[in-house]
Amino acid sequence: MIHDLRLHGSIGPAEYFAFVGGASSYNTYFYEERPSSIRFFSRGNEFTITDEGVYYKGTGGSFCEYMFGVDKPLKDLTKRKVANRLIMFGAFFGENEQVIFTNNTEGKESFYRLFLHGHAVKNYYFFVSSDFKVDYKNRQKQILCAVGKFLKRTDFITGDLDTELLEGFISELKDQNSTVFIFKLIHKGNQEFYRVFKDFYFKERSLSATEELYLEDISSRYDIDRYQRERIKIDIMYKHPDNKRVVDEYRDILLNAISADTFQYSEFARLKRLRTMGIRNNIPSVLFDTLDDLLLRGKKMQEIEEHEYLRETRSILQSLFFKDSSLKQHIIDEDIVRLIKAKQLAFLRGDKSFEQILLDTVRACDEISRENNDYKLLEELTSIVTYFDRYDNVYNLLSQTAFMKNIVFTEDSLRSLMGNKKEFDRLDNRLFDDIFIKELLDNRYITWYGRKKISEIARGIKKISAGDASLKDVVGELKTIDDEERLYHQVHTALKERMRSFFPGVDSKKARDKIREDISEELSEKGVSEEIPERLFDKVFLDLKKESFYLNHLLPLIIQNNDITLREDFIKNSGLDRFYIETLEKEYFEKREIDQTLLESLLDGGGERIRTAA
Repeated sequence: MIHDLRLHGSIGPAEYFAFVGGASSYNTYFYEERPSSIRFFSRGNEFTITDEGVYYKGTGGSFCEYMFGVDKPLKDLTKRKVANRLIMFGAFFGENEQVIFTNNTEGKESFYRLFLHGHAVKNYYFFVSSDFKVDYKNRQKQILCAVGKFLKRTDFITGDLDTELLEGFISELKDQNSTVFIFKLIHKGNQEFYRVFKDFYFKERSLSATEELYLEDISSRYDIDRYQRERIKIDIMYKHPDNKRVVDEYRDILLNAISADTFQYSEFARLKRLRTMGIRNNIPSVLFDTLDDLLLRGKKMQEIEEHEYLRETRSILQSLFFKDSSLKQHIIDEDIVRLIKAKQLAFLRGDKSFEQILLDTVRACDEISRENNDYKLLEELTSIVTYFDRYDNVYNLLSQTAFMKNIVFTEDSLRSLMGNKKEFDRLDNRLFDDIFIKELLDNRYITWYGRKKISEIARGIKKISAGDASLKDVVGELKTIDDEERLYHQVHTALKERMRSFFPGVDSKKARDKIREDISEELSEKGVSEEIPERLFDKVFLDLKKESFYLNHLLPLIIQNNDITLREDFIKNSGLDRFYIETLEKEYFEKREIDQTLLESLLDGGGERIRTAA
């Protein structure tokens, strides 16, 4: 027995398919062909295709797949499973998007408008033939209630599963006495453009110059206007699986925010993150812009007023909360590097916001993990936080070495440092030097010996990695520098005391040698057995002369003229430690009872102090 009938033909710019199923379909005469049209009919229903467009009358409607970027009713926007547009003959939207039915079910549509306002490639019409006992508008309501949900959500349209579409329609209608007619209209030119562009774009997500020319030729042959071409391109770009995952996540966040009528910090961050991922993965920004236009409807999202590094931190960490788990894999090494640098910047600025963002993220992960009894999310965050712990360990160790005296730097310390460096190198082989070595060496408050120790550590790690030194060798070099630093300060204290009384005599080498011997004996009595190298003694002597020159000649001029440039020039070229000079300045001001605001002006003029580890 015949279950359904189908007819295939071509007219004007369109190719058409007619499908008939249901009651009496095996013996129904349902069409007549004319020179420039074909007419389908049954029990008061009529559907005519001409070379210009279509004419319809009766109980039925039209439907098509929503193209990306088309304006949708709010109800369809908020229902994520709605994939298709459905229009019932004689019906229109009233206030609050309520459907209003009328008995005027007759109308017509040109092919130009049909494929412009509907789908660019394929659109469907249908009518239901039956002996109904009610007026048209009530029959239309009955049909909509029966098949509306099916037609708006089915994916048979996308897959061109026409037999399944017809069978599904009949099954949902649940009316054994009705005959269903479905008409599929395909724009031949748009279809070819769609197919070719999809083949080209899906290969590399970009087009070559040759491919662009090929598409231009199709556009010329079928007279496809620019607007239609752009609609098709956007729809295809959206449907690429890699693009669709990101764009759908972006859409869902916007929809959630619209339904709540407000944007949370986390939602702002996720939207920003998705746009960043779009740039990184060559996803056209027009896809995001289109969603903004459709869903925000002219409203502007107000950016959170905070530093860029904090916004970036939020956006990266919010990737953990994407619904599509595959998007979490987009937290790549580059993102971890950005997070580490953001943590460093927040620390140097004394900004607690970074740690607060991290704390909020940990709390959210913990809540989600407990609710779902699934701790994968918490494990993913832990793998990121581990780098922050490594940062803290390395920074504290190197800062203490650079700024504090008598810190014991052991082979275990160096071994741990090299292990952490290896992990940072895996992210970016420049990262360790940039955020630790360079940052410390550029710190204006690092001491002369602190700089020397950090430089030796950097040099020593390279030697060990190259097999030119051992852990013991490098630690030994650091101990030598540490011992020299301790001796320097002891000699500095003793020589400074003597120079207060014997300054005129110490210009001669003989006098300096005598003083060096006296200081050696004095330190020996205090348990310091090291000899004072002449080189070290000369450095102390020269530093004290610089100090005397600064206090007795330059500083009074600097105060008198408020000459910050002269002060900074001296600090830069003298080799004296900035913190020590500031201590001398404070003593100078207190001894002479000079207004302390002038001292604060000097310190502020020299720039904001950079935080160091205590």
